[in-house]
Amino acid sequence: MLKVNGKAYDWGDVDVKLPGLSLEVQEISYDDELEKELAYGKGQKPRGYGEGNYKAEGKLSMLRDDYDALLDYCKSKKTPIFKLVIPMIIVSYANDGDRTRSDVLKTVTFTKRSNKAAQGDKSLKIDLDILIVGGIESDGVAAL
Repeated sequence: MLKVNGKAYDWGDVDVKLPGLSLEVQEISYDDELEKELAYGKGQKPRGYGEGNYKAEGKLSMLRDDYDALLDYCKSKKTPIFKLVIPMIIVSYANDGDRTRSDVLKTVTFTKRSNKAAQGDKSLKIDLDILIVGGIESDGVAAL
């Protein structure tokens, strides 16, 4: 079972497109936005709106051994983890009987990592914040 943006699906797959590395992601969340602001002229009602910048970001969680494999990959490429660029992450998910949906996160880089461990934990997880430079495409439809 995979959680996508907080919702658990019957099945899901996160494919991190890095040659020579296969990562298993436990959870992924991501969002994007386009800044919009009302434009006023004469009177109190808006005449329209203006658009600003587009931004996409998110977070993924993986088990510590998968994170260690990512660090080994970075070391083999002589690339610090915050300089690594992932060309594409494909998130596919569905509930039984429904059609498969896919989101494509293009040109992804890490911006923050969070480690946490507590007494009694059965597994260790690492959270990685991501910046999605190329935007998010959902079911073949781009945001812009």
